Amino acid sequence: MRNVFLFVLLCAASAAAADLQIVSPGFPPSTVDGEGALHEDWGVFALAIRAPADARVVKQKFQAAPVPTVVTAIGAGALHCTQTAYRAPVWPRGCDVVTALFENTREGALEVRFDLVLPEDAAVGERLAVLGGRTVIGLPEGIDAVRGEKRPWGRVPGVRPLPGWGKPAGECDPGFRNIVAGFGEIPIAYEFAVEPGAKRTVVLGFCESHWTASGTRPVTIQVEGAAAAECDPVGAWGHNVPGCLSFEAADADRDGYIVATVGPHPAAADRFPILNVAWVFKPGTPVDPAKVLKGAANEAAEYYVDAGGPKDQLLYKGGTASYRVTLAPKEAKELTFLVASPGGGEVPDPLKSTWTPATLRKAAEEVWAGWSQK
Repeated sequence: MRNVFLFVLLCAASAAAADLQIVSPGFPPSTVDGEGALHEDWGVFALAIRAPADARVVKQKFQAAPVPTVVTAIGAGALHCTQTAYRAPVWPRGCDVVTALFENTREGALEVRFDLVLPEDAAVGERLAVLGGRTVIGLPEGIDAVRGEKRPWGRVPGVRPLPGWGKPAGECDPGFRNIVAGFGEIPIAYEFAVEPGAKRTVVLGFCESHWTASGTRPVTIQVEGAAAAECDPVGAWGHNVPGCLSFEAADADRDGYIVATVGPHPAAADRFPILNVAWVFKPGTPVDPAKVLKGAANEAAEYYVDAGGPKDQLLYKGGTASYRVTLAPKEAKELTFLVASPGGGEVPDPLKSTWTPATLRKAAEEVWAGWSQK
């Protein structure tokens, strides 16, 4: 049975370079195209080398054993990049593994720049990328992000929108029905464009619709220019009861943005922070917390954010995140990316997972060795 299956893969590999497949026994395959990009059920994942600028695919091959693998070699002057893609049997649905071996062949240092090409709606954080509430990419250590153009307002990538999560009781702004959540203890941060050094009133809205006990999910809050604060929504207002906190903010570092951050409280049992709504008001605008909570001040706000709602947005434009890797003379550096495979699976959090590049490969080989004995 295994031999027949591998024969089919080999035929596909020889038929068309754009139709190579990686797979684990019994699961739907992923496709690797002629440029080395993975085509998944959630979209396309690709590493696009931008510097050196002459990067191009020089060779691609399919290896059937010991694990179905696609190897794509890319050349760019002194840079050699070997990209390897295969499926690892990470529970429960497996995930695709892409390793990129960057090699500097010259005597001087070399800076490599590449884009992580993803769907536009993907939220790319420090170690994870999330799309539609699904964790689709695990990023390696050792790469420096080069952020793109900012929008006038938006959330910093890395947190997850959960529309419809909130169950607010009573009359309130519709935004309390949605949240963004900092899974993996990631702080939630929004930035708002203002005149350098300007002042604003920032109002943040919370509604805890999961925990019923006070003290389970308190959060810490830091709004730029204002004193740090803490909030326990259940303790302050109750389960499923919306509430607001107001902050007199300022662009303290004069970079043209006011930053509002909601992070995990060190004493919280649940350290995944949440945020429902945010408002920003210009100086001189009357701010009545009761009206704000009911949504009656939305039109008066300079910025209104239904966090996790349909009009929420990322701070950085587009789904492409750019990175740099600096290589010493004659140095080689390997980066490993985890990619969610078809069937609704997600990737493990690199910060908490015990998987390593070596154990991922070993597990894949053991699965195929066991399959050959059936």
